[in-house]
Amino acid sequence: MHELTERFVEYCRAHFDLEPENRREYSSLSVCVIDCVYSLRVKYDSVTLPVVDRYAARYLGGDRYAAGDTVSLLLNRMDEMGAERFADEVLRNHQKLGGGRGIPKEAVCYQLARYLGYLRIDSLEDFRRFEAPELLEAVIRAVKGLGDAGTNYLFMLAGDPDRCKPDVHIHRCVQDACGRDIRNEECQLLFAETVERLRPEYPRLTVRGLDGIIWKASQHR
Repeated sequence: MHELTERFVEYCRAHFDLEPENRREYSSLSVCVIDCVYSLRVKYDSVTLPVVDRYAARYLGGDRYAAGDTVSLLLNRMDEMGAERFADEVLRNHQKLGGGRGIPKEAVCYQLARYLGYLRIDSLEDFRRFEAPELLEAVIRAVKGLGDAGTNYLFMLAGDPDRCKPDVHIHRCVQDACGRDIRNEECQLLFAETVERLRPEYPRLTVRGLDGIIWKASQHR
């Protein structure tokens, strides 16, 4: 991994502005759940954010960053309307994971919310303070369709600075930088080592921040 890290560090220095931008964070776990699920395998700005904003328009006074909206509120709304009607009338999105016969994203969203509820995680504070993070990660990974990228991304949305989302953009960047691709778990290690090497020059840089820098650059390729 040492040689790959050296290559990746030099690639990042040469290709990216490594000063992370100040960014607003979500304050409601329900919004993190929706963003996480509806970001999978789509264009974020043109698909995911409009879905989040439609939810916010209905329940958060139009502010996607508003606090106080919980997982239990999301579940109650989906139970009252039914998941399909909720997707139709509120989110106005009927995408599926895995193609035409795949899993409806509203079903993935509902299952993820239910699993968090089983652990009595209702708010962002509950998520961040959960005493058994390994159990939390295992439960989230058990949600069919979420995968490595979705699991890590939910932790990132909830405020974990030490994870990346090993999606197609990250793997393409690693391939370009190192001449070969690596496994998802190795991406996490590579990013951690790279940030550690770069932090003397960029003290505000985190793994999550580097992920965001690479993601933003990929949108302009």
